[in-house]
Formats: sequence, C-alpha cells, structure tokens
Amino acid sequence: MEHSASPRSLRLVDHLVRLSGQRRRDELLTGITLALAETLPAHQVAIFSLVHDENARFWMALTEAKPGESVRVLSDPVRTELHQMQPIDSEPLRLQCLDRVEQVVSEPTPVEPCYLTRFPIMLADGAAPWGVAEIRSLAPLDASDTTAATRLLSMYGNMLDMLDYSECDALTGLWNRKPFDDLFYKTLRPTEPLEAGAPSPDGMEHRSGPTSHFWLAMVDIDHFKQVNDTYGHLIGDEVLILVARLLKTSFRVYDRVYRFGGEEFVVVLRSGDHDAAVAALERFRLTMANHEFPQAGRITASIGVTGILPGDSPAAACERADQAVYYAKHHGRNQVCSEPDLVRRGLLKVDLKIGDVELF
Repeated sequence: MEHSASPRSLRLVDHLVRLSGQRRRDELLTGITLALAETLPAHQVAIFSLVHDENARFWMALTEAKPGESVRVLSDPVRTELHQMQPIDSEPLRLQCLDRVEQVVSEPTPVEPCYLTRFPIMLADGAAPWGVAEIRSLAPLDASDTTAATRLLSMYGNMLDMLDYSECDALTGLWNRKPFDDLFYKTLRPTEPLEAGAPSPDGMEHRSGPTSHFWLAMVDIDHFKQVNDTYGHLIGDEVLILVARLLKTSFRVYDRVYRFGGEEFVVVLRSGDHDAAVAALERFRLTMANHEFPQAGRITASIGVTGILPGDSPAAACERADQAVYYAKHHGRNQVCSEPDLVRRGLLKVDLKIGDVELF
C-alpha cells in the first residue's frame, strides 16, 4: 500500500530544497525564518546572531516572522551600533542554549503567554556557535516539530559554511572579492524606516537605525616583494596572515575587511565623519608599523581612503582610493592619504565623473 506524505512533510521538503538553492546570505536568512514559521506550529519565530567585539559578546536580533506574514528584518548588520544590541548575559537561557548546544524550553508565564523553545544554530559541524532560533508557540513543540526545526537549522548552518568557504580568502580568512560588491551597494541603501505596512523593494519589512557614512580604504603592504625575495614565500604568507589578524583586531565588528589578492587589502568602515575615518586607519597604520614580524622585522603599509558617495560604484570608489595609495607610495610610504583631502589641497584632480581621477 502506498503512503502519501503529509502536508507538513511536503512543506519541510519544499523549504529544504529552497534553502539549498540560496546563494546570498540575506535571502538565506529570510528563507530559514520563513521556513520555520510555515513548517512549525509557531506563533512567532525570531533569529538572533552572536556578535563578537573585542572581548565582549552581544545578541543581534536579525529577523522575525509570524505565520501568514512577511519576514521582518529587525537589524541591518551593516549599520547596527553595539549599543542597539543586547549584552550576551541579558538572555541567560539563550546563552545556555548556545553554550550547551541544546534546546532550552520556557513554559508560559503571565508576562510571556507562549512556550518559548530555543534552538542553537551551529557552524563547522557543530564546532562554532553562530546564533539562536527562538520559537514561540501556544502549545509545546512535539518530537516531530523539534526534528523539523533541527533539520532546517542544520541545512541553514551547512549553507552558511558553504558561503564562508566560497567567500573567504583561503590564506588569511578575510572576505575575498566575491562578497565585496554586495556589501558596497548595501552602504548606498536608504536608511529611512518604512512606514507601517509599506513593502520594501526586496519584499521584506525593514527597521533601520540612523544614517551613517561609509568609507573605503585600500591598504597596500610596503616593499612586500622584497619580503618574498629575501625571506621566501612562506614567510611572505606568514606576513599576510599576521597583517590580516592586525586588520581584524583594529576595526570594529561592523567594519568589513577584505583581501583582494597579493598584498592588497580593502576596508569598508563606517564613520560619522572624515577625520574619524582617517584616525581609525592611522591607528591601524601605527599598530602595524610597531609590530615585529617574525624574521621580516618591521613592515609598514601605505593606505588610501575615500568616501563612498551617492550613486557610487565599487570600481569608481576603489579607483579613487587606489590613487590615494599611489600618492602615498610616491611620497614616503607608511602613511594614510585621504583622496578628498588630496583633492582639496590640489594634489589630486577629480573629473565630474565619480572615480575618474588624474594625478597632477
């Protein structure tokens, strides 16, 4: 006798297939949130990621959804400030869920009338904690519910692992060029909150914080060819790994660091004004200049920075920053040069077309 699959089983398979076809993190996050809301008897689904900043950890609320409603994006990782996130110890049961890699259930209370089931979201075959999915339901989730949620979240973690593998530089662990354009265009996205019920261009509701300004910096290691020629490529690779580590520890959690290839790195940083952006890059430059690299000794970098402008493109912004690096290289190296400052001082000439720059 043939047995037909239940509607819930078909929905689960359908969502697993959809998730396996996603290649962008935003769409994958929306997909897992919607899958949990439509597959489980959930009153509400919410996804939280774990955020590291120096020695502190925070919860960032990412998405939430209710059955029959569109997914709401609660935070924009590109723009969210640390003070808008929850400290890690503010939600002890959520932390317990992630630290012990187990489901944690809270029964209804006068304040919280729903059952709240927390599921850990893990990467790297369960070795790396990523976040927590919280399911609010009017009745306890049964064994089939928890199995469905676990399978969906396992698929989500596997897809994130695949994206990390394809979007990260194998040597340094930094982002590679592949995800750069996507982030760049996010910096140009309007930040005004939508009116209640108004659809966004991507079909999701968004809440966003105050408008921020973004800057793009090119970081080029000085005399790197000499390092390879003198000490060999193994030492050269070690220098690249250590520079990447200095970059990751010198900037904030919402700044992004990329390796474009060779000795060239890119930083997309958020800063309220020009001087603050230059100061952040100057702190990194000093940190690197004072670092003692094994065998190679002291190594410096030349840095060019430009603002990301309305209507900008990745190629145009990189070209402007690269011209500032070119100026730094030819005027002493080991310095931060600002493209708008060089233009103001008459040392760079900019055509009306963004990115069409000529050196005097």
